[in-house]
Formats: sequence, structure tokens, C-alpha cells
Amino acid sequence: MARRTREEAEQTRCRILDTAEALFSTHGVSRTTLATIAGAAGLTRGAVYWHFVDKLDLYRAMLDRIIPHFDTRRNELQQAAAHDPAQALWRFSNTLLSSVAQDPRLQRVLQVIFLRTEHVDELAPVQEQCVAKMREAHFTLTQILLAAQARGQLQPHVQPVMAAQSLQALHDGLLRIWLADAQRFDLAHDTPALLSSLYHGLFKAEVLEQLSPRP
Repeated sequence: MARRTREEAEQTRCRILDTAEALFSTHGVSRTTLATIAGAAGLTRGAVYWHFVDKLDLYRAMLDRIIPHFDTRRNELQQAAAHDPAQALWRFSNTLLSSVAQDPRLQRVLQVIFLRTEHVDELAPVQEQCVAKMREAHFTLTQILLAAQARGQLQPHVQPVMAAQSLQALHDGLLRIWLADAQRFDLAHDTPALLSSLYHGLFKAEVLEQLSPRP
């Protein structure tokens, strides 16, 4: 009986989060109240407050559902880079973007983060978390590019720290544009072409020839 109660509680929690994601992505975070979420989920306000202290708590729980996906991609990058930094980075960039194109939840939550949220007032604490994640991503990219430089894979003029900034900006920019206007390009199909120009500026021609699929 206790197990069933826990399962039911978890189902209710997921229901609230699913509803919040949909409403946030449609109406924006600031214009969506917990009362609105409760009504749309067919629950009482008390049920929502039993699971989440406030909107900030719910918003963070929404982020927590997608963070493991990106942590997994980063861990895969770090492991693969020990063998071949250039190939590992190329696969990471392609997988990072194409995985969003194939996952509605990732699309919905990233749309909320990029296009439907102002990290001010009650959501101001989230900004620090987002900045920390961005810095963590930049550090990882820098380390991989430094490893590529040590193996002689980078063009002589490339500075790993600056290159990591550019690559991170390309990832984020392509996602923002596609989430705002999916008709602009096919993210799942066009990813290699979208990344190609920057990669040709970063890596030596002989290294690019060995990447699969080729940029």
C-alpha cells in the first residue's frame, strides 16, 4: 500500500511538471500561476503546494528533469576525448543538437528557458544556476580543445579558450534560433552543415578528413 502511495505521488508530481512545462512554453513563466497549473492538471492548489513550495521550486524541478541528459553528453565527451579529442568534440556537437531535435521534452524546456523566462524577481536565483552551468560547459569545451591542441589537431592560430567561447555560442545560438523558428532549418538533418564552418576554422584539414560524418 505504501509503495502504491509513493507511486501515485510520483505520478502526480510528474503530472504537475508536465502541465507546467506546457503552460510555461505557451504562455510564459511570469504569466502562469501555480493555481493555473493546478487547474490545467485537474488538481487542487493544495496538491501542487504539497509537491512544490513555490514557482521557483517547480521551475528548478523542471530543470532537474533535463540536466541529466546534458550531463551524460558531457561525460561521454570527456571519456571519448581521451582517445581522439577532435572526433569526440565533433560527435558531441552533432549529438547535442540532434538530440534536442528528437526529444519533445528537451525542446519544450529549452524553449521555456531561452524564450519564455525572465530570470528576475522570484526566479532570480535560477540565473546563478544557469551561469554556473554555462561556465561548466565552457570549461569542458576548453579542456577538450586544449587536448586537441596538444595532439596537434588544431589550426596554429586557434586559442582554445576563445574557440570554446565560439563553439558554445554556436551551440546555444542554433538552438535558440531553431526553437524560435523551426522552419529556418532542419536541426536533425542539417546539424553537420550548420557546424561545418566553425570546425573548418578550428581543426587542420587532415583532422577534418578523419571525422565521421565529415563536416
